[in-house]
Amino acid sequence: MERISETNILTKECILTALLRLMEVKSYSSITITDITTLAGVSRMAYYRNYKNKDEILINHLVEQEKRLIRELHGESATTVRQMVYYIAEFFQENVLVIKAVFDAGLGHLLTNMLGDRIHNYFPVVNTSVSGKYAVQFYVSAVIGVFRMWFDNGMVESAGEISDILCNLINQDEAMQFLSIPNEE
Repeated sequence: MERISETNILTKECILTALLRLMEVKSYSSITITDITTLAGVSRMAYYRNYKNKDEILINHLVEQEKRLIRELHGESATTVRQMVYYIAEFFQENVLVIKAVFDAGLGHLLTNMLGDRIHNYFPVVNTSVSGKYAVQFYVSAVIGVFRMWFDNGMVESAGEISDILCNLINQDEAMQFLSIPNEE
């Protein structure tokens, strides 16, 4: 069983790498499954065992990376707003090529939804009034918007610097009263 799992992981890595390399020279819409499998050195059967379409290559990789982020956020490693923001910044840095491919492929809304869900889960709404729900969405959208701008501007600032900028922007104003911030002092 271990061997099959290792082979499957290697196959997925080869397919992802092939797609990313192809996107450097071709538009996403013009890349075929044959292009991907040929460059990856895998059979079409191996491809279809893992993916239904090429969108899944990018999204599945980000979902796996998100699972890692979730483990870190729900563990002992993220106990403040700054740490949570820092982990998202690291997520962007570690996955910059795939995130670029996702945006280039027109799938940015999927990444935005994924990060939005993560932020919503980290900051549970303690006031379920209409104002509370909008306040939470205000912060979620703002954080995601800043990360998108950071990404689009070439991620010049470090993960720590962008985290500090975001945390300075997230002040303790009226909207923050609707959030439950884990272990924040």
